Amino acid sequence: MNEVITALIIEDHPLYRGALVQLMNRLVGETAVRAVSSAEEGLRLQNMLSLSLIVLDLGLPGMNGIDALSAFVRQYPSVPIIVVSASEDRAEATSVLRAGARVFISKAVSAETITNVAHRILSGSLVEPEWITPKGKTAMGGSLLKLTPRQQETLELLAQGHSNKEIGLRLGLAEITVKVHVSAVFRALDVVNRTQAVLAARRQGLCLESKETDI
Repeated sequence: MNEVITALIIEDHPLYRGALVQLMNRLVGETAVRAVSSAEEGLRLQNMLSLSLIVLDLGLPGMNGIDALSAFVRQYPSVPIIVVSASEDRAEATSVLRAGARVFISKAVSAETITNVAHRILSGSLVEPEWITPKGKTAMGGSLLKLTPRQQETLELLAQGHSNKEIGLRLGLAEITVKVHVSAVFRALDVVNRTQAVLAARRQGLCLESKETDI
């Protein structure tokens, strides 16, 4: 008979892993928590049909970072993932959330905060992706969910200063199609021109460097 595992913890530091296990035990019960020390070990587990939550350390030995996160997203596409990390970098938080994590949370937050986040996920009340630091939480769902991969490519080229015609040539699209994508990017970012789009995208970690030009 398969084990009924509700929460899977992937954390290599013994003390922090133990603390996470205790927190999850209070939420789902001792027999419903499985803890492992590497991504590879977690990915080898099979038939975890009851799994409802994954807590993943971003800085594991072996497979780690976005690669590890992506592997768990592929293996458990319907299971929400909390990524814990010592980093408080916005660009990294954006990358993690866009790769499929539900929450990117600092290891410096309190046990109460982590428990609250896990409870909200398990109860279905945490819907939009969030970045949580010791200073509080930042809902990031809008920019993360509104841009399609093609719109993201268009935004990146736009931020580099390319015209619609140049973007079309680079992406193999008709210029009229590029205009449609540019308009969609403007709506998603709630802006009216390229300069505003680039500034908004940089604030949200969607692009890092740009040449700011008006339409």
